[in-house]
Amino acid sequence: MEKAELGALGRLVEKLERRVADGEDISIGMIQAVAGQRAAGPLLLFPALIVVSPLSIIPGLPSLVGISTVLVAGQIALGGQKIWLPEWLTERRVPAKYAARLVGFLKPVSAGIDSVARRRFSGFLAAPLRRMGAVVCVITGAIMPALEFIPFSSTVAAVIIATFALAITARDGMLALAWMALLASIAAFTTYLVV
Repeated sequence: MEKAELGALGRLVEKLERRVADGEDISIGMIQAVAGQRAAGPLLLFPALIVVSPLSIIPGLPSLVGISTVLVAGQIALGGQKIWLPEWLTERRVPAKYAARLVGFLKPVSAGIDSVARRRFSGFLAAPLRRMGAVVCVITGAIMPALEFIPFSSTVAAVIIATFALAITARDGMLALAWMALLASIAAFTTYLVV
């Protein structure tokens, strides 16, 4: 695929791929450098996609992504324009042996996402709704360390975070609506299991 054909997410993945090819490990700090400190969406999205990927089996990874999510989404909820992350978190790395596999997973995912995501219905991403969504992500991120012990539950949490992150990254209100529907479905299913 040529650069001209790549969407916004595909271009970010391409930058990650180049840095991995140069021998750099994937870290939250690298994602921040590629996306920019003001790019809150990708800072939520890429770590969540790592948990959705087959790499979610790496011990401690969902917990690390949960902490990252709480910090990034918390700043969105407070109306922060520039995302700050502590150095100890930005330096955490995906082991080099998994980096190529992760990029291989992200490339087709980003191509699929870029083919459907577009700027539309932006009213659903107005500041109050965006902040409420960020609060949901804070709560989801906070419980991710506990979910690590329940099979597949951290993946469900990561899908919740990734869908919201994608909506704000693409400024796609339709995806925001899909995210709300996803939350409602999960809440209904959880209620059914409990009752």
